[in-house]
Amino acid sequence: MTHVHVTPRAGESSPFHFDDQWTAEAEAEAVWAILERVEEWPQWWRGLSSAEPVGERLVCGSRARILVHTPLGTPLRFVIEAQEVRAPQLISFSAHGDLRGHGVWTLKEDRRCTQIESLWCVTTARRSIRMLRPLSGLMHAVVMRAGERGLAARLAAGPPQA
Repeated sequence: MTHVHVTPRAGESSPFHFDDQWTAEAEAEAVWAILERVEEWPQWWRGLSSAEPVGERLVCGSRARILVHTPLGTPLRFVIEAQEVRAPQLISFSAHGDLRGHGVWTLKEDRRCTQIESLWCVTTARRSIRMLRPLSGLMHAVVMRAGERGLAARLAAGPPQA
């Protein structure tokens, strides 16, 4: 997936660019039904300590406050805001707070499996995060692997309850 890198502002790092692929053994609708319940992410996604939606539905303009604890214990606090929502294929969002930039998740179904591509390009003004840049890829990979494993376990548990 292509994108335009985030342009750093004064005092910010150069962009961190992460492109991840997940495979979920479920149809895209079932995967989307879990991903759109942002408030439940911490229940199945280790490393996400808090995800608090602002509003009840996932639509353009909806926001959520996210708290991630990196594998080294560094907390990241940021807000994501939906820029485009095309259920169950795509959500793009902006981020601001400890991380500033853009993200896109695309879901593509093939034979009852769903491929999820997560593209994340952010920058930060936090000095402690900038200093950890050499470890950022590893820390991001650990959190994302935990998310993929957690999503698989959540899907195996059955459909979300209304």
